[in-house]
Amino acid sequence: MRILLIQSYLGRREPPAAPLGLAILASHIRDHQVKIHDPNISEFPIKSTLEEIEEFKPEIIGISLRNIDTTKYSDQFNYFHHFKNILKSIKSVSDKIEIIAGGGGFSLFPSEIMNLCPEIDVGFFLEADLSFPAYLRKGGISDVKGIYYRNKDGIFCTGEPERIEAEDMLFPRWDLVNLEKYIPFTGKASIGYESKRGCQMRCAYCTYPQLTGNKLRMKSPVKVVSEIKLLKERYGVNKVFFCDPVFNYPLEHAETICREITAAGLKIKWSAYHQDYFITEDYIKLAMEAGCDDFYFSPDSACDEGLRILGKTSTRKSLNRTLQIIKYNEKAKASFNFFAAVPGTGWKNLLSAISFLLKAKIKLGKRLTRYKLSYIRLEPNTKLLKEIEEYIDLLPDENRGLSRLFYHKSTSNILNTLLLIHFHLGKWFGRRNIIK
Repeated sequence: MRILLIQSYLGRREPPAAPLGLAILASHIRDHQVKIHDPNISEFPIKSTLEEIEEFKPEIIGISLRNIDTTKYSDQFNYFHHFKNILKSIKSVSDKIEIIAGGGGFSLFPSEIMNLCPEIDVGFFLEADLSFPAYLRKGGISDVKGIYYRNKDGIFCTGEPERIEAEDMLFPRWDLVNLEKYIPFTGKASIGYESKRGCQMRCAYCTYPQLTGNKLRMKSPVKVVSEIKLLKERYGVNKVFFCDPVFNYPLEHAETICREITAAGLKIKWSAYHQDYFITEDYIKLAMEAGCDDFYFSPDSACDEGLRILGKTSTRKSLNRTLQIIKYNEKAKASFNFFAAVPGTGWKNLLSAISFLLKAKIKLGKRLTRYKLSYIRLEPNTKLLKEIEEYIDLLPDENRGLSRLFYHKSTSNILNTLLLIHFHLGKWFGRRNIIK
């Protein structure tokens, strides 16, 4: 069967992200004729997509919606609107091609997207490593879990899919992707690699646990290094981004990966999301020796109350300890993100974040690569959304509906005014993640 896998067009020129999810999915359907197309690396995205369809003549088109929007208050842009448009364009070519959808963005709003996008015949909920091959084998929905489908009576779901175990995770079909197009943007996390799936953190605003599950499924460090080595030697990749929700948890797993990279003599740069609570001096040294050139931290609050409300593992003590460790490793670079507003807090949350960032700037200087005061993008089925108890349409169709999805309220009326000014200044004058 001819299957064309498409990464959804974002709607503007951004630093591209290689279609990791689609390349992984392709590795599980090798008995079919598969192609991967990313319109975001084409000068004419829609035209190139339609030409690919005309030339390949697929029987099934799978389109991945990775994100609904940027989730950045200072760069509000709606990807879902353009997802809908590319679906209409695809359908206009032929109404006989079966269109399926999936991806993280789809899995957050499966019923809503099926309702809003009648072009989709079947949707794959959460991981499709096992459910998509099963669907192809059985020639239909049958007993396959993890599928949204429609009939004359409405839209239905077959239940949550079975999740793949770490030992069954396959190396992505990067042979179907022109990785040369993404290599110039590796500093923007353009080429991802996953050493594990699942997240055991309990951040009140985050969707990782619902998308990847709270059971950790970890690849063996030896397998991780052999696959990264293949990326470098076969495809010329010089830097990867570990897209694990938290790379350094469990700490032993991360440390072993670092040791294996160094032992293999693998010269490659990498970066990852880190949790400050699990940072140690030994780990920072191991990671830097193994090629880590930036440590990303998102503690989100620097006061006890804010950390508790957000369900963070971080503590004020772990934050300050991590900053000291980074300071004394003279080549270590780090970035920190905080939320200007946390529900149920006031001045203390904001001022403690500003104080920490000033301290970090003084101690690290230029080695503080990024520092942000951002706002929580409210997401479905999160603890935070349930506690706010407000009805909000979390799936707007256009950019103008995005502002209301960011939480910028505090317990102080005066601070609320300042936060509102800060929010809109960022919205109007913030740096856009676009390329020319």
